[in-house]
Amino acid sequence: MPFVAQVAVGRRTSLAIFGDDYNTRDGTGERDYIHVVDLANAHLAALDYSEKGPCCEVVNVGTGRGITVKELVAAYERACGRNIPAQIAPRRPGDVASSYAATAKAERLLGWRAALDIDAMCTSSWRWQSNNIEGYGDASAG
Repeated sequence: MPFVAQVAVGRRTSLAIFGDDYNTRDGTGERDYIHVVDLANAHLAALDYSEKGPCCEVVNVGTGRGITVKELVAAYERACGRNIPAQIAPRRPGDVASSYAATAKAERLLGWRAALDIDAMCTSSWRWQSNNIEGYGDASAG
């Protein structure tokens, strides 16, 4: 999503979409995008769970739903009201068609599930990026 946001504010001229021949709804890769607020709430739920006793659990957090790159671009265009220029590029070695979280354990153990959808994520991202066009700047500058 950061590269899409950077195209929307003009920091990049276009987005490279790596592959459009995957076995997905539109041929582009699917990923499980999660809003940072949902991620923070999942961490809080995990902290609450850890107070119940000594244990160690591995829990996936995500939406449990794959969003294709083209779907992400369309959602971002809705959020910012701008066209996001994109070009199809060759697949990158090692990229998989789909990757998304199995969230049943998070729901069962933590009582947590993602609440925000891709449109909310893009709206939040656009709000931040359009107010911080250069991003965070040089973090090493001190």
